Amino acid sequence: MKKIIAMLLCGLMISISIPAGIVFAEDDCDCVSVEHLQLPKKLAKKTPTDIVNSTATETEILPYNTLQVSFAQDFTSKYAKVGDELVFILDDCLKTNEGTVVLPASTKIVAEICDVVRPKAFNRSGKIYLNFKYLELPDGTQKSIDAKLFNNKDFLSRGKLNALGKGLGSTLGGMAVGTAAGCGIGIAANAVIIGGFAIGMPIGFAVGAAAGLVTPGLYYKAKAGDKVLIQLLDSVVIEK
Repeated sequence: MKKIIAMLLCGLMISISIPAGIVFAEDDCDCVSVEHLQLPKKLAKKTPTDIVNSTATETEILPYNTLQVSFAQDFTSKYAKVGDELVFILDDCLKTNEGTVVLPASTKIVAEICDVVRPKAFNRSGKIYLNFKYLELPDGTQKSIDAKLFNNKDFLSRGKLNALGKGLGSTLGGMAVGTAAGCGIGIAANAVIIGGFAIGMPIGFAVGAAAGLVTPGLYYKAKAGDKVLIQLLDSVVIEK
């Protein structure tokens, strides 16, 4: 009787211990490590999050992480049209402060132009709207992404200061023409050249300012290597 009870107890202990061991092993394999993206100081201060979840098999970049990428080629919106692709690239590998490489250098981020707004009068610059499609790893693996430009507007455009500079150039050009005309007026009136400048500069400023206001704004231009910030709107999972 004692032997039977001992055998039953032994079997019960084995039946309990084996599943427990299996569960422990599975939990150990799926252990998630919370890590933090290594970012430039200025970007690290602005981005809403830098959290990355890492396991033995994959890395998950959480939503609202912000990536700094570069134009892979020169670009001008003057010749851009809807449906064209724009390629951005990671100059350096994206890794965490804890040492995990999340995305290797030369990873591409591909966007499609979904709208083009041409420059308009009164120095209103052109706009380029983008739909980010996927990222492509150096080995050719592609991952769909949902992302947006990380700035105070959802398009690429030359800033107001750039347009103002263009208008100022028109103003200065008009001043030169007006000043020359004023000198001619001064000479015709047997006045000294200084009198010509006195007449010409106000004329030139008025002409140049008017020309600067009515001319179209600027096309968006970028050189290969120019930086752009992109914010993820959904998680991206990269297998290790």
